[in-house]
Amino acid sequence: MMGPVTDPYRLLLLSIFAATIGGCTEESTACIAIDPEVLECPAPEDVDKDDLQGGCGSKIRRILGEGDRVDNISQVAESEADFVPGCCYPVKETRETCAYGRPLRVDAARVVAAGEGGESEWAAALSLRASTLAPALRAALTERWTQAALDEHASVAAFSKIALDLLRHDAPPELIAGAHQAALDEIRHANHGFAIASAIAGAPVRPGPYPLGSTLPLAEDLAAVAVEAVRDGCVGETVAALLAREAAARCEEPTIRRVLLGIADDEERHAILGWRTLAWALRRGGAEVRAAVVEVFEGVAREGVEVPLVGACDDPIALAEVGLLDRDGARRHAAAVLRRVILPAASRILGELGQAPVDLTEGPRLDA
Repeated sequence: MMGPVTDPYRLLLLSIFAATIGGCTEESTACIAIDPEVLECPAPEDVDKDDLQGGCGSKIRRILGEGDRVDNISQVAESEADFVPGCCYPVKETRETCAYGRPLRVDAARVVAAGEGGESEWAAALSLRASTLAPALRAALTERWTQAALDEHASVAAFSKIALDLLRHDAPPELIAGAHQAALDEIRHANHGFAIASAIAGAPVRPGPYPLGSTLPLAEDLAAVAVEAVRDGCVGETVAALLAREAAARCEEPTIRRVLLGIADDEERHAILGWRTLAWALRRGGAEVRAAVVEVFEGVAREGVEVPLVGACDDPIALAEVGLLDRDGARRHAAAVLRRVILPAASRILGELGQAPVDLTEGPRLDA
């Protein structure tokens, strides 16, 4: 039998439930990878609990029943044609240990600095192989990584605003602390992003001054705080976390792969912060907050998730070499995150914390 491989979609979904509605001791599912020639799952008594990985650092307490064989339990395969078969078991698990950037918006417009040349302390010191790519391809890949770094740079401002919004609405201190920690994470992400862009370009890349005026409009009410948590945390950062993990699985450059895995871990925590903020706002705000939140989720279920990517290059092989996804791959994975994580989590949380469940199961199937 092969070593354990955990489905990142299921792992994040379990983390969201545990963080928002106390699902850490409820029945969940954990999987192990199996040899493709194995057609029947081992009996529960023949499975080592240590081979079953729970959500976000949790440990499996007990296997509750027979396993179900599935064709693909993970996104770790090297190509779309490859699958990692496995067996998934109902389990009880211990409390989980975990508690691409979020943009700052002013008047609904994203506020992002411009990229500039010149030496800067924003580019972290990373050991990268020198690029031997053709100039046109280097320029396109530099553009993509520069934009990613600028988005992370903008997220520092976004989380600073979130902390102020939470303070104004008397949020619990752990949510405010989470927002400040996330801002520090985004500084590190931006540092790494500018370092990668500089290495690909063969010249320093840095952000210009952040284009923010002398005033910053804060959330008008608790419903606005909840809507922002849904749009940028529950949706945006949940998608970003899984896309970063997928990009890391395909990346050819070891240093960039490590950066992406670190970003994925951080963005999962940021996403969970968004879900926890949503749960707090629903408990605190009542029907008005719930109606605003349901409207946003229903719109996402109808319209899907946008993944805007800059640059002329869309070659999956060239992009994967430096930890980037092509447009079609990003779109399909974003749709899978929406269908497998975001909408199920939203339906359950709204049902647990409201008067009636919300059916969000008819979301787009762009990954079909």
